[in-house]
Amino acid sequence: MGNYESFVREIRKNHSLLNEKDEYGRTLLYLAARNGYYDICNFLLRSGCKVNETQKDGSTALHGAAFYGHQSIVQLLLEYEANPSIINKFGHSPQDEASGKTINDYIMSKTHDKINSLLNRLKSDGLAKNFVVTKHDGRIIGKKILRNLDYSSAYSTNFWTLAWHGTKYEHLYSIMKYGLHPAGAVLSPQYRISPQEDHIGLNIRVGSIDNWANAVFVSPSIFYAAHRVYSERIFCDQQQWCVLVETRVKPGSFTKHKQTLLNKRDLLPGEPTNVEYRVAVKSDEDFILQVESERNVIVTALVFIHVGFLENIDEYYQGEELFANSEAERALFQ
Repeated sequence: MGNYESFVREIRKNHSLLNEKDEYGRTLLYLAARNGYYDICNFLLRSGCKVNETQKDGSTALHGAAFYGHQSIVQLLLEYEANPSIINKFGHSPQDEASGKTINDYIMSKTHDKINSLLNRLKSDGLAKNFVVTKHDGRIIGKKILRNLDYSSAYSTNFWTLAWHGTKYEHLYSIMKYGLHPAGAVLSPQYRISPQEDHIGLNIRVGSIDNWANAVFVSPSIFYAAHRVYSERIFCDQQQWCVLVETRVKPGSFTKHKQTLLNKRDLLPGEPTNVEYRVAVKSDEDFILQVESERNVIVTALVFIHVGFLENIDEYYQGEELFANSEAERALFQ
């Protein structure tokens, strides 16, 4: 396992090895984490391996790294949302098996992580397929929870438009379970979807549309959807993240409209004007998408973007290349 280059070539040639187990139930990630091979762990995680697989005694890669004192690998595994609450057959969590106080404290801080908690709940309920991390210049800028869908279907191809929806953390579980629905929709006798506070209310006419808010709104710009007027900020790992939903929208199902809530000075300059995949929102010629039926918009993932990354962008950045088409995500569907 020490020959990194040959190891990478073999995994890329035979992707099924990523999660294969030996006679003891050990995966490559578990073996690498236990033995301190940081680069191999990093490659396996970026390639989409399952981070919470257990060996026969119930231990995960996080148990192994914590027990043998590999702090950098513990941190890496937790960045990829390793579950710190899994109990092995000895009745121990990774924190219980930590070799020192620093590792113990780091695992403890992750136990109450909102993103990690949501991921574990969604996976437990069969609603999440996998988790990927997006890095830029060596630092994490995005975390994505993939919905449990058939990603070979038509909506995951380029024939469906990639678009984004900013929302609140409290709505994410419902969105992953039921999809996006327009304001005014009744999901249960106790729950009717209403527009967010300070947004345009129901039964208000905008332009030629009588009930403007009775629709699903998404944006072709991840940065527009991530604006705080749409996207809540949450704290995880002592860092701030904005809350987004990734969608695919059926061609011809939406109409295009100018932005309605932001001032021009709030918008990011330099966004592209190619309306087929991405529509700018910075001037009178630019639009936001309005999806007229929830049957025509499919939720594919939840995305959390590091607020510091967003705040340091002066011009429009190719967001879909970073957040919708990362190396780690592509590796899952090879």
